[in-house]
Amino acid sequence: MTGVALGALVRVAWRIDRRAVVVLAGFLLAGAVSHGLVGVFLRELTDAATRGLLGPAAVQAVAAGAALAAGVALGRAELALMQELAERMGLAVQEEILALTASLPTIEHLERPAYLDRLRTLREESRELYFAVWALALVAEHALQIGLGVVLLAAVHPLLPLLLGAAVLPSLLVRGRAAARIDAATSSTAETARLELSLSETATSAGAAKDLRLGGAGEVLDAMAGRHWDAVSDELGRARLRAGLLTFAGSATFLAGYVAALAHAAWLAGRGQATAGDVVLVATVGVQFVTQAARLAFHLGSAAAGRHAATRLAWLRAYAAARHQDRGAAAPPPVLRGGITLAGLSFTYPGTSREVLHDLDLHLPAGATVALVGTHGSGKTTLVKLLCGLHRPSRGTILVDGRPLGDLAQDAWQARVGAVFQDHVRFELTAGETVGVGDLPKLRDPAAVAGALERADAGQVVAGLPQGLETELGETFEHGVRLSGGQWQRLALARGSMRTEPLLLVLDEPTAALDAPAESAVFARYAEAAKGHPGAVTLLITHRFPTVRMADLIVVLGEGRIVQCGTHDRLSQIPGPYADLLT
Repeated sequence: MTGVALGALVRVAWRIDRRAVVVLAGFLLAGAVSHGLVGVFLRELTDAATRGLLGPAAVQAVAAGAALAAGVALGRAELALMQELAERMGLAVQEEILALTASLPTIEHLERPAYLDRLRTLREESRELYFAVWALALVAEHALQIGLGVVLLAAVHPLLPLLLGAAVLPSLLVRGRAAARIDAATSSTAETARLELSLSETATSAGAAKDLRLGGAGEVLDAMAGRHWDAVSDELGRARLRAGLLTFAGSATFLAGYVAALAHAAWLAGRGQATAGDVVLVATVGVQFVTQAARLAFHLGSAAAGRHAATRLAWLRAYAAARHQDRGAAAPPPVLRGGITLAGLSFTYPGTSREVLHDLDLHLPAGATVALVGTHGSGKTTLVKLLCGLHRPSRGTILVDGRPLGDLAQDAWQARVGAVFQDHVRFELTAGETVGVGDLPKLRDPAAVAGALERADAGQVVAGLPQGLETELGETFEHGVRLSGGQWQRLALARGSMRTEPLLLVLDEPTAALDAPAESAVFARYAEAAKGHPGAVTLLITHRFPTVRMADLIVVLGEGRIVQCGTHDRLSQIPGPYADLLT
């Protein structure tokens, strides 16, 4: 998989700028040849000078200088071109990571710690991904230079490249082990590093400031984050120390091989089997050989780090492809005729063993307003996620007008769902965009936004803003307007109302920041609107029973099971969980 992943990165570089890739390959080839010619010209210079041939010696000196200057110039050109290509590669890789993560139809990868650790590590190592292409190019250049050096040394004596080669191979193996140690330490500390980051962000966020100041918990969180940071730093430090010792030991073999090759060349010259120019050639090419081998080992380490990151990117690609492949392709119905049915529905969060929902059998009639009630932890929000297609059932099925939800195109179904959640997002955009993102095709449609504001009774929020829909909201902007919790909630309700013909409208505790009369008024508007849309299901989740009694059907959940189902008048008259909650 790693080879395939690195090959995919090379294809990304080719797609971004073919001309730059071709020019870079030419630079690498010319640079390798020019460095090899330096030793050849110096050998000829030395031999000509020792024979008193000053003219040819001067020509060889100029040629050696030109080859060296060309190598330096080509190296700088390579660096500039590779840096530009690497930056563009980085943007492409980051965009792909974000696109793959955002395009997944479910949210499992955002709720499983193991997946979050992989994603976090991948985001942090994205630089390694695009530098891996750079490293591979340099590996090719150094390998070519070493190959030319082997040919030149073998021309003097076959034993010389063997002496240097025997010293290079162990060092390359050692550097590979060193890179593997660091990667293993990075993977094993990913969860701890994620916890440290979460604690640090909490301790410095404006949202948590009130609780931290009043509770005096800032120092405690800082200490906890510090312990996590120390744990990560200690393990990574030990891994880097061991990797450094291995690298040092490998580097020592370079020196030993070079000294042995140079001594052998001098011995050959003393016996008349080599010229003084051959000794200079061995000294020059040997230095280049050792230098290029060291660089080769270094860039092989970079390529190895990129390979590990590329493997994680390949995992994300494969994971996304599998999730997209499992999706249905059928279009949702224009309107609901029968409704939504749960048949033996059970669910266990991936990576856990506790079943959150157990064998739910329920019919949500088309055109009905359904209230879902129960104590905290009873499974209400989990059921909503399943109905929205954000998770897939572990057992059983959800039927939309008799057709399994899994057979429907996920994005098409979710485009027919309107939802407002209790943990709604505060999109710090303009007021119009904050509402408009609820239906992207109508993001820039003032009439559609105005209609959503009216349906959510949120017009007064925008009316009080200095620039109306064009007002920038939140602290992200220098002059952004700060809203109260209730105002943000009103805008979230409007955002959930952007879709005028949803098949499913979910209101999951969307009015927690509003007072009881305001909440009753909001739900009354939605309940009245639901009567005008007999082809949809409106699902309300709330703990306020004056609101619950407006529903056509009330479903009571307890510990992941349906314990009661009926109308308010019926359930309030019989002993049971609903009557207890009402009391």
